[in-house]
Amino acid sequence: MARSTFRWATVAARIAFTAARAEGWFRNQLPGQPDLNGTREYAVRGSMLWEPKDGTSFLLRASTSYQNPRNYGIFAAPGPDGVGVGLYESLGQGSSYFRTGIGRRQIESNYTPRRRARTYALSLTSTFDIGNDLSIVSVSSWDKGRLNFGEDTDGAPNKTLEIFYGDRASQLSQDLRLASSWGGPFEFILGAYYNREKVFNTTDFGIFKDADIDGNGTVDAADCAAGLPAACSVANSFDQLKHSYALYTDMHYDFGGGFTLRGGLRYTRDDGKQKGLRSDALGVDGSLIATLIPPTTLSFKNNNISGKIGIDYKIDRDRMLYASYSRGYRAPSFNAQAFFDPSEASVAKPETIDAFEGGAKLQLADRRITLNLAGFYYLYNNQQFINISPQTAAQTLVNVDKSRIFGGEVEFSARASEFLSVRAGLGLLNAKIKKGILSGVDVKGNRLSNAPSISANAGLDITLMDDDAGKLSLHPDISYVSSQYFEVFNVPRLRQSGYALFGGHIDFERGPFSASIWGKNLTNKFYLTSRVDLTGGFGFDYNHVGAPRTYGVTVGYKF
Repeated sequence: MARSTFRWATVAARIAFTAARAEGWFRNQLPGQPDLNGTREYAVRGSMLWEPKDGTSFLLRASTSYQNPRNYGIFAAPGPDGVGVGLYESLGQGSSYFRTGIGRRQIESNYTPRRRARTYALSLTSTFDIGNDLSIVSVSSWDKGRLNFGEDTDGAPNKTLEIFYGDRASQLSQDLRLASSWGGPFEFILGAYYNREKVFNTTDFGIFKDADIDGNGTVDAADCAAGLPAACSVANSFDQLKHSYALYTDMHYDFGGGFTLRGGLRYTRDDGKQKGLRSDALGVDGSLIATLIPPTTLSFKNNNISGKIGIDYKIDRDRMLYASYSRGYRAPSFNAQAFFDPSEASVAKPETIDAFEGGAKLQLADRRITLNLAGFYYLYNNQQFINISPQTAAQTLVNVDKSRIFGGEVEFSARASEFLSVRAGLGLLNAKIKKGILSGVDVKGNRLSNAPSISANAGLDITLMDDDAGKLSLHPDISYVSSQYFEVFNVPRLRQSGYALFGGHIDFERGPFSASIWGKNLTNKFYLTSRVDLTGGFGFDYNHVGAPRTYGVTVGYKF
C-alpha cells in the first residue's frame, strides 16, 4: 500500500495503490486441482484538487480495481443420502458423495475457475460559494464493473450442482445541493438527486450434468430431455434498467439552552424495467432442449415520501442526549433468479422501515473516557428476502409482511495513560418476524437471519516505544457473536452456535514508512458464515466457512 501527494499553487494531486495476495486456505484434495479461497487483487486511486479562486473548488477522483483469485470453496455437509441424494445409485452410476476422510477445511472440488471482478469509477465534486454564506455543491459520479465466476456449489468431485454467474453493470448519478453556513441557529441543505443503473445478468445452473439419465453409457443432450432439469444447464439472462429521482432537505434549528431540532424530508420516484428475461434448459452440448420461461418483460414505478425528525440536548461540551424518528424506504426489486417457471418472474414490493432511536454521547474524566449509548426499535413492512428452494436451489425474491427489531449498543474507550488505551463494544438485539408466509410456511415468531442476540468486541492499544527510532505499538483484540440463523425458517441444524475470535496486529511507524504484522482467528476457530438447506433436491447443506487462522504483513509508504 502506498500514497503520494503533490501540491502546486492552486492544484494538489494524490495517488494511492494497494495490492494483496494470499494463498488459498481451503485445501483441495483432488490431484491437480488448486486450493480455494485465495486472494489476488489490486486497486489504484488518483485524486486531483483544483482551487482556481477562493470559494471555488473541483475535486476529481478516478479509481480502478481488479480481482482474479481462485474462487471461494463450499463446505457441502452431506445429508443421509449424500451429495447427489441417491440419484447416482439409482442409475447404477457410482455413489453419492459423503466427504469421508477429509478435514473441515479440506475440499474435493472439480470446478475451480477464477473469480474475475473489474471495476472503474470516476467522480467530480464541484463546490461554488455564491455569497451570503451559501454554497452549491455538485457531485457527479460514474461507475462501471463486471463480475464473472463459477461456483462449485456441491463442493464435491461430481457435478451435482455447479453454477456460473456473469454480470455487467454501470451506474451514473448526479447530486446537486444548496447548503447554508450562516453560523446562526438555522442551517439547511436542499438537494436533488438522480441515479441511473443498467445491468446485464446471466446465471447458469448446472444440475447433475454427469448423470446418464437414459442409461446409454454417455451423458448427452438426450439425458437433459429425459431428466429435465437433471443433466441440464438451466440458464437465464436479462437486461435491467432502473432510474431514481429525489428531492430532499436536511435542516436543523438551535433553540438555545442546548436544544437543537433536526429534520428532513425526501421525495423519491423510482422506475425500473427488466426486459428479455428468459430461461432455457440446455443439454451438455449447449443445445436447446426446452424454454422454461419465455422472453418476459417486467416493470415498476413507485413514489415515496420519507424523512426524519429528531432532537439533541447538549448538556455541556462533553455530554449530549438525542432521540429521533425516521421513515426509511427501499425501492421495488426484480427477481434475478427466475429459472424454472414463469411464476418466478416477479417484482418484490417496496420495503419500508419505521425507526425509533435514542441515546447519549458522553466524554468523561477530562475526556479520557468516551461512552456512547444507543437504543433502537425498528418496524419493517414488506422486508425483502431471498428465499432459496431446498429442492431446486432457485432463489426467489419475496416480501415478509412484518418484522420488528429492537436492541441497544454500548461503545466505550478509555485512555488509561499515554501508552495504554482500552476499547470495547456491546450490542444486544432481538429481531423477529411478526407476520409472513414463505413457501407455504408460516414464519411468524421466527428470528430474522444474520441477527445474533449478542455481539461484543474489546481491544487494547499499547505503545511499546515512541521516540526518534520510530513508534512500535501492539493491538490485541477479541470479538464475539452469539448463536444465529442464516435463514428465516430457523432450521435447528442450520443454527450457528456462538463463537469468539482472537486477533491483533503489531505496528511500526517511522517517518513515511509503516509496517504491520497481523493475525486473525489466532485460535483457528471453525465457524460458518452462511448456511442454506439444499437437502431436498441435492442432498446437502450449503455452507460458507469462516477464514481459519491467517497471518501476514502489510507495508505502507507515503511519498
